[in-house]
Amino acid sequence: MRYPVDRACPLTGEPAARVVAYAPASVVAASNPTYRENYPDILGVSPDDEFPFVESPAGFLYAGWTPPDDFLERVYEDVIDHSRTVTTTIAYRQTLLEFGAAFMRLILETKTNRPLHLLDFGCGYGALLNILGSRDIISVGYEPSAERAGTTTADGRFSVLTDPASMAEAGPFDLFVCTEVLEHVLDPRAVLRLFKANAAPGALLAVTVPQCEAADVSHAFGELEAHQRLSGVFNPWEHLNYFTASSLRALLSEEGFKVVQDYGAAEPMRQAGASVGRPASVKDRVRLGIAMARRSLARHPSTQLFCTSV
Repeated sequence: MRYPVDRACPLTGEPAARVVAYAPASVVAASNPTYRENYPDILGVSPDDEFPFVESPAGFLYAGWTPPDDFLERVYEDVIDHSRTVTTTIAYRQTLLEFGAAFMRLILETKTNRPLHLLDFGCGYGALLNILGSRDIISVGYEPSAERAGTTTADGRFSVLTDPASMAEAGPFDLFVCTEVLEHVLDPRAVLRLFKANAAPGALLAVTVPQCEAADVSHAFGELEAHQRLSGVFNPWEHLNYFTASSLRALLSEEGFKVVQDYGAAEPMRQAGASVGRPASVKDRVRLGIAMARRSLARHPSTQLFCTSV
């Protein structure tokens, strides 16, 4: 069975211009190591069922079939084995700590004398809430997954909202965190409008999504066609929208957010600089300096951004 293309472009509202590819359920499931083997029974699908990826007239890639709410709930609550997704590895913690530290530096530049209110939208298991929460930052999460919200609130440190309507009571917010979320929602524009409606003047937003440039898309669907393999980024059950650096910036600008720092563009520099403090010969230090200069010049726009509400 091929699932229908029934979803308009989430950015423009236009109908799909063309189907880019169909992905079998078996390939989608194989790309995610946290999925349970009995996913067909849980979701009521066949491994041979195919799900469409489509492109808008403007060239935006998105999942063409609209998953019903109960389908999404089964994916996030039952298909995913949560014992395998609470990530506490050193590498994961390092990534979050570096991201949180960069956002903290930006916050300090604009800090007032009063405590700031932060909303982590799609807070998951609460990792960033634990990093960013402090005496000076009163942090609240929003998380529709009962499993994830329960983990976040287990120690009583943070409250987690489960209904977007309750944000008005908890706000207004000075800080928003929205990491790896906009690709999951049916209407990313509505999420940004929700932030604007509950934002204090000059609120800051930290937003990240997987980056899916034309070369990434071409490679992914080439692998699908040739080898029946698909990157886990291209998952039509969870990742419903596939942003490029330019499409994310355009959406943010249209909804009243100005990019003030491209965190992801500096990643090559951070990697090159990671060994600066290590003992090295003069020759090694010269080589490192050249490498850092080259990487600085080669920086490309990313989808890891810090913004201000305007």
